[in-house]
Amino acid sequence: MKGVESMQAGDFFSIPMEDGRFAIGQIIWLGIDSKEQKFKKIFAFAVLSVGTDEIVSEGEEYLVFKDHRGDFRVMFTAVDKLKTGEWPIIKRGVVSDPSMKDLEFNMAGTLYRRGVPVRVLAIDEYQNHMLMGVSGFALIERFLQQY
Repeated sequence: MKGVESMQAGDFFSIPMEDGRFAIGQIIWLGIDSKEQKFKKIFAFAVLSVGTDEIVSEGEEYLVFKDHRGDFRVMFTAVDKLKTGEWPIIKRGVVSDPSMKDLEFNMAGTLYRRGVPVRVLAIDEYQNHMLMGVSGFALIERFLQQY
């Protein structure tokens, strides 16, 4: 099941970690679905579990991670490891968390909903919206190591 074209929001995938464990993630949004494919090389995901097996436990809450801005549940990164199969899709699914269905994020002061621009945000609104900060794979590994 390679190629971004065959992936869809809701799919579960495995992230092999440096310590031999696996993180089970769920695709929340694929940038290829953005207006004019503006974010085609990026996707958003949330993590369900970190452990020694690659079992999907649907219905679990997404894990909460911490960085200098505070708590967050969604990460943005490049689709490369999904495309190559290094992060294999292990099961089809649907995004059931209502707060994730219309994923809204702030990118450079513009509010986007599922990759479609909604409006320009006032500076004092920035903190009310998830920031699209694209993380490199090493940073994602560091976040996963919080568990």
